[in-house]
Amino acid sequence: MADLRPRFTDDTETHPALKLTAAPQPFHLTVDSDTRLLLSDGLGRYDMEIRWLAHLDDAGVLRIWRSWTGYQIYQAVLERQRAGQWSIRELAVELDPDRYRGSLSAEPAQFDAVLSAVVTTLRRFRAGHTPYGATPDADPLPPPWP
Repeated sequence: MADLRPRFTDDTETHPALKLTAAPQPFHLTVDSDTRLLLSDGLGRYDMEIRWLAHLDDAGVLRIWRSWTGYQIYQAVLERQRAGQWSIRELAVELDPDRYRGSLSAEPAQFDAVLSAVVTTLRRFRAGHTPYGATPDADPLPPPWP
């Protein structure tokens, strides 16, 4: 099977958020070791079919950007809960109206949907599936995450 993940790299063009604002709690998603590793490798640019870029740094900070603008929209801090499990401790959302028209009242549900899309995309690429189909040696299509 060919791992086709477009990795996030230091030269991926991104722009930091201008007006990150803390989102309301509670946060529902938890991340296991495999998902944490996928997010650490990140989701880099592929094409316009992939709407998000993502990267989890060594300090446990997950940043998510719009792929076509490179604008940072989300920043979440992951905190280890027990062996192999992390939860979201903090979530901040870009509220500059020129960059993102979302609202805090839609969070954290909107973030959950974005994170689900990112992780599902990473899992599909790892299994050899692109938005345009599977490679000849692809593994079965993984189910949506979580």
